[in-house]
Amino acid sequence: MSGNQSVDYYAIGDALDRAQTPLDAADCHGLLAGLVCAAGFADPKLWVAQLFDDYNPKDSAQADAVKQLQTLYEETLAGLNSAQLDFGLLLPDEDDALRERAESLGNWCGGFLSGLGLGGVSEAAQLPPAVGELLEDLAQIARVDFELDEPDEAELAAFEEVVEFVRVGVLYINEELQPCKAPARLQ
Repeated sequence: MSGNQSVDYYAIGDALDRAQTPLDAADCHGLLAGLVCAAGFADPKLWVAQLFDDYNPKDSAQADAVKQLQTLYEETLAGLNSAQLDFGLLLPDEDDALRERAESLGNWCGGFLSGLGLGGVSEAAQLPPAVGELLEDLAQIARVDFELDEPDEAELAAFEEVVEFVRVGVLYINEELQPCKAPARLQ
């Protein structure tokens, strides 16, 4: 995510692990971003139900995870609607193995597509053609099996380009699905 955001991939991942959720940090962030793009907001009842089979607010690990994810949600909402286009994907750092980073990107894309579906985006035929194409690209990224044991500089650069493609694509999808209202015309 961008440098001005306080959420951390590893802190979110640890909170999710302690709460014993089946999703990882990247998947959760993709889910939240998809919900925001689809509906303009993410209903906590909807995303909490996706994370926990049986949510119990008295379970301290679950409550902590939800608290951290609420912060992630707020920063995601702000990033997607920022005039500075400072939205970023919640992924492992560049110090991690490219295999892990690529797998997390696939999980992020899968979570995003799930979030769109949960948010009510279901008919690709009703979407603008460019959005439909982007969703197909994200689905392909979500399904890719990465074989990146010893990446070279070109593979690292290509991965960063794919991350940027996803980031900008999500901003475009958000703008298409949640267009800004034009200011009233002065008379």
